[in-house]
Amino acid sequence: MTHYQNNSQVCGNTRICHHPKKIRSSISAGKVMLLLFFDAHGMFLQHWIPRGQTVNGGYYADVLKTHLRGAMRKKSPDLLKKECFLLQDNARPHTAAVALEALTEIGGTALKHPPYSPDLAPCDFWAFPTLKRQLRGKRFTSDDEVRKVTAAVLKGMSQNNLFRVFESFIKRCKKRIQCERHIYEKKL
Repeated sequence: MTHYQNNSQVCGNTRICHHPKKIRSSISAGKVMLLLFFDAHGMFLQHWIPRGQTVNGGYYADVLKTHLRGAMRKKSPDLLKKECFLLQDNARPHTAAVALEALTEIGGTALKHPPYSPDLAPCDFWAFPTLKRQLRGKRFTSDDEVRKVTAAVLKGMSQNNLFRVFESFIKRCKKRIQCERHIYEKKL
């Protein structure tokens, strides 16, 4: 891919000629997508979405039933005996009936997430911003290189940090409840 940038030069006394300056772009890895599942004790699952795959309710349900269930079984078989709660945002694949059925099928319950509240989703206020900070300015030549470096960064996120993330989540929820209560009381 080649881009052009205008480069103005003075030609002669007062004439200005515009000669396009060629700018060459470098080859880099494309966009990669990751589904990340974790709790206060560590990462459960890093599921990389294949290039060209659309994440819809059916695809997400398949990830829950096959990959997440397997990751839970591997991490701790007792988890499958307990009810697990899944906090996710309100993206369509997460709220699709087929995905919610799949979650119920593996013994899980989706926690209700207030709309337009990225401050209450640990992936939005902690995991992905941390990844972005760690990866900022780095160039990757392949999707596999992106996956390898990202996995190393995720592995380095300590368990103590995860406990702090969930403590922060609880504080954020309490603050949200207080704000909602205050708004509700004002309307009365």
